[in-house]
Amino acid sequence: MLQADKNEALKKALFRGDVSLIEELLNSGINIETSFQFGWTPLMCAASVANFAVVRLLLDRGANACFEIDKYTVLMAACTAQASEENILNTVELLLSRNADPNLACRKQITALMYAARKGYPRVVAFLVAHGSHINAQDENGYTALIWAAQHGHKSVILKLLELGADKNLQTKDEKTAADLAKINKHLEIFSLLSLAANHLQGRYHKAVEQEAICKFLTAVSDHSVGSYSTFHDMEVFLHGLGLEHIRELLQEQDIALRQLLTMQKDDLIQIGITNPGDQQKLLDAINDLQVEEKKFEDISEIMKLELSEDELLKFLQKLNKECSKLIIPVQTMNNHFLKNSHKMVLQWAPTKCYIEVCEDVICSVKKLEEEVDKLKDLVVEYEEKNKPKQVKLPEKAATLEKRLVKMGVVTLLGFGFFLCVIKLVAKRT
Repeated sequence: MLQADKNEALKKALFRGDVSLIEELLNSGINIETSFQFGWTPLMCAASVANFAVVRLLLDRGANACFEIDKYTVLMAACTAQASEENILNTVELLLSRNADPNLACRKQITALMYAARKGYPRVVAFLVAHGSHINAQDENGYTALIWAAQHGHKSVILKLLELGADKNLQTKDEKTAADLAKINKHLEIFSLLSLAANHLQGRYHKAVEQEAICKFLTAVSDHSVGSYSTFHDMEVFLHGLGLEHIRELLQEQDIALRQLLTMQKDDLIQIGITNPGDQQKLLDAINDLQVEEKKFEDISEIMKLELSEDELLKFLQKLNKECSKLIIPVQTMNNHFLKNSHKMVLQWAPTKCYIEVCEDVICSVKKLEEEVDKLKDLVVEYEEKNKPKQVKLPEKAATLEKRLVKMGVVTLLGFGFFLCVIKLVAKRT
């Protein structure tokens, strides 16, 4: 084979993961650092698809784990691979074990950690931080790993970065925080989570021994929780930031959600079993400090078009349902508070009739909403009936023998009953 043909064959084998052919071509004299198009080496190609076996082969044959082209490193290529996170993690681990530098930055000052956060690889992010990646490094636009994850909606990455001490208050060059980017890109659950973490989680791990924090975190997260909340959901992030992890089980046993906890007063905390004055004060201070910006029900003028897509209608209904659900817990909380503390309540500033009238108005509004939603449901059903394919109506099947016998029996009984009635009438007249 000509050298050019060998190079082309090697490139194809690298992306296919054909280990035996790669070994054969390398044995034939191809340089381990041979340059393909754009200056990529065999190792860069293998890392870009996170083929662990090929990467290990090339490294064992002398490939440079610190290779970079225009400041773009092999490690960065692995962190942006379109592959399973397990393969990417193994590849990253191997490269770091061969002295790849996790804190090198490309021309735009983006590090491997930022690339992994942007792609949404939580375990890779945790591993890089554990091996020295600067968690709060900023690129040329001021983006950190946390901001990249918030912009792209990677909640599991955000939870891990917060647990490992990421600063959520850092801003981009245009003065946007991670929460701002989440809100702009309509990742509203993440926006709420970042708002909840404000001022409480920040800096907690900086005060602790870094390695202990990392070990604790990596131990807590199982391999099976990738891409999900894992064990760290909103309540746990909130409690962890306050140093109140020990009350988590108590809240879980009573099925108390974070939103419900944030409406409680001191008496409510005592009622659910939080009796330690220090714990009570931490919670009450946090409840007073936190200003969680709720998502307002969006203006629906955009969807009021001649052509309404299925997606837009579904999103509208989901938002409507979510907003309605949000109203239930405050009312339940007020009912519970009223029930438990009615002896403490003073309702003298206005006659009871005023409260009742307002309640009745609310009930009317809820009923109107119910009626409108019913109308919408009927319209959807009617639309479905109109637009579903017309089916050929098959003739009714002939009655089975069993049905015919039943029918005959009914007729016979009716005839017999009529006959008895006639006999009775005749008997009376005679």
